[in-house]
Amino acid sequence: MAQLHVRQRGEVLRVLPLEMRHLSIGRTPDNGLPLREASVAVRHAEITAENGVLLLTALAGDQALTYVNGQRLAAHQPWRLEHGDEIQIGPFTVAFLNGDQGALPDVEPVRALVVQGQLAAHPAPPPFATYPAPMPARNSPALYTQFLPPLFQESEFLSRYLKIFEVIWEPMQVRQDHLEAHFDARLAPPQILPWMAQWLGVPLDLHWPEARQRAWMREAVFLYRWRGTRYGLTRALETVFGLTPVLQEDPEHPHTLEVLLLDSLDGPDTASREAVADFVQRHAPAHTRVTVTFTEAPGASQKIPVPDRTGTPA
Repeated sequence: MAQLHVRQRGEVLRVLPLEMRHLSIGRTPDNGLPLREASVAVRHAEITAENGVLLLTALAGDQALTYVNGQRLAAHQPWRLEHGDEIQIGPFTVAFLNGDQGALPDVEPVRALVVQGQLAAHPAPPPFATYPAPMPARNSPALYTQFLPPLFQESEFLSRYLKIFEVIWEPMQVRQDHLEAHFDARLAPPQILPWMAQWLGVPLDLHWPEARQRAWMREAVFLYRWRGTRYGLTRALETVFGLTPVLQEDPEHPHTLEVLLLDSLDGPDTASREAVADFVQRHAPAHTRVTVTFTEAPGASQKIPVPDRTGTPA
């Protein structure tokens, strides 16, 4: 039987048998293969079976790219899958295995901190390198002299005088030429992110690592569509804190929810347990009593009750 092996950072996340005639791949949980990452489109690609052949079709186009064996797929152009093909979608590698031809060689995993099944904690990526606008060279002639008549271009004093205005205005001109980058959470200067958050009306904590702030600004508006759902809460915790939770419900106690998290919040770039619990309270389903449990190791845990929407402790 044909299978898909989904990998991220060298770790096999899941193995999905291809038993259906149509498989959708995208960011949201209503896809047959959900890949929770901002760089993955809501409807990224699909795999269809036609006359015994499996075809991969990229749907997102230039907005979210799809590669097979390093080759970029054009949108809506089916690709015939062969044994061993590796599909690259964002940070995920999806290997296609034909069950009749054996398995692919194992890849040495680069594992995140994972304990007790689905619990996981991923460290924050380093901040993006920033490059300020280049300053004009001191010993070179002023750029503004080229707009003057030739007689004045030869004046050394006038060149040094115009250099004063060039130092002030040229960095602003460079910024104006790339103004669209200031409205992209991936490229905007860090000082712009709080302003973007106020503009969009989403919460942003300046104590989060810069990479977390950028990831949250990219996904916050989209995740508001899923606010109050299991997917919305899980993805919000993964985006802001790098924590993959396990959500447990007790059928005997309706409207209660236990959020089980891996306790890896001792680093300098992470938030406190209380901050995480408060974040869970903001994004948990309404009218639900929530308890956040931090698991340090198998058998060791610490519970933090979270007030419900009426302010009553759970």
